[in-house]
Amino acid sequence: MTCSANETSGIGQRGLTLLELVITLALLAAVLGGGIYAFVATGTRSARETNDFVQSQAQLRAAFDGILEEARWAQSVQAATATSVTLAVPAGTPFNGGAAYTVIFAYDAAADTVTRQVPPGAATPVAFNIVQASGADGLAFAYFDTFGTMMAIPPVPLTDVVRIRGTLTATRGTISRTLTDDAALRGR
Repeated sequence: MTCSANETSGIGQRGLTLLELVITLALLAAVLGGGIYAFVATGTRSARETNDFVQSQAQLRAAFDGILEEARWAQSVQAATATSVTLAVPAGTPFNGGAAYTVIFAYDAAADTVTRQVPPGAATPVAFNIVQASGADGLAFAYFDTFGTMMAIPPVPLTDVVRIRGTLTATRGTISRTLTDDAALRGR
């Protein structure tokens, strides 16, 4: 009669019990589940940040294009500060049915918006979440004379303003987007 090495040494062979297999599978599922959760959470956060970025950029571009387009048609600046500008737009432009008008673009720090107003009408928001990540004003105007020299704020005399530079910053969540562009007044 022949005996195997295991039998002669007293070591018996045994397999996994059902309980050991279930515990092993449960531990494996927990480890894999945690990894999948981390993957999904990271993807969700990334998607949210991308959405915030795209919305901020689209909103800024639309508001900025409107502000600068009206500034390009303006013939003069009637009032100006670092966060607001009042423009005189002549008749014959694509805005306001072709009639001459005054338009005011201003920053509302309490609501973090940029507003547009054609007096005597009410101011209406044209851009939201306009604030820097630090909480500072999200709209800034700079004014330039015919020599390209930046003028003091407020610029004096206003008749010397021939170009306006606007800077808009929108912040949504943790994402900030800043756009800066210039507009030369046509009437100048």
